[in-house]
Amino acid sequence: MSQVMFFDSNNPKIGLHTRHITVGNEYELVKQFIDYYCGTFLRNNKKTKLAVFIEPRIESGFPDVVFASYSPAIIDNWSDKRELLDIYDLKLLSYLYNIEKASGHNLVSKLGFPEKQTLSSLEKLMDARLISYKGKGWRVNKLRNAFSIKKLIAVEAKMNNISKVIDQTHMNTWFASHSYALTNSSNPQKETIKTFSRYGLGLYCKNSSFNKVLEAKQFILPSSYMSLQFNEWIGKAVANQGGN
Repeated sequence: MSQVMFFDSNNPKIGLHTRHITVGNEYELVKQFIDYYCGTFLRNNKKTKLAVFIEPRIESGFPDVVFASYSPAIIDNWSDKRELLDIYDLKLLSYLYNIEKASGHNLVSKLGFPEKQTLSSLEKLMDARLISYKGKGWRVNKLRNAFSIKKLIAVEAKMNNISKVIDQTHMNTWFASHSYALTNSSNPQKETIKTFSRYGLGLYCKNSSFNKVLEAKQFILPSSYMSLQFNEWIGKAVANQGGN
């Protein structure tokens, strides 16, 4: 497998759905940025690999592009049981990542899942070696053995009027470690830059080349179950291609 893996169409095998691409100026801008980002990544990264998701369907919409840099060791702790995990299982796992331990009763009350669903998810996560029961509570096993994404960068593109994309760029912080907007405007307004900075958002502009006008704040991963979902999509894809 090459160092860069693209996800630009529906892949039922791994449970990924994407939006049909609308060809136009905005998409051309995104395509050029993908080439730019991949080229920069390949020059600067030797130990990690890159997954590029183009308009993946997530709960909050379809981000234009998501770049996930991940460790090739993602396959080392993989098992066939990971193939069976669904969104309910990942929501439960995400909750456990954020607390030290929880009883089954606590999980039912906090997550609002039916008891049958909670028990099913606990069993599937335990079979996948992601959680264990210790000290009268459920705990997550070592994060580094389950989550291999190092950076999860979301990018929203907008031609000219970048202020219109602030809300979506901010929304992407619920799953991404870094969230950026992308525009072909070379001179964004000072107030726009201040707003981006206040929310911890980054900004790329394009003139003759791409320029990172504002560095995005780094958020801790996994920040939500959707961070975990990107990890599972990558792991399933690598496993289905033989782990190379």
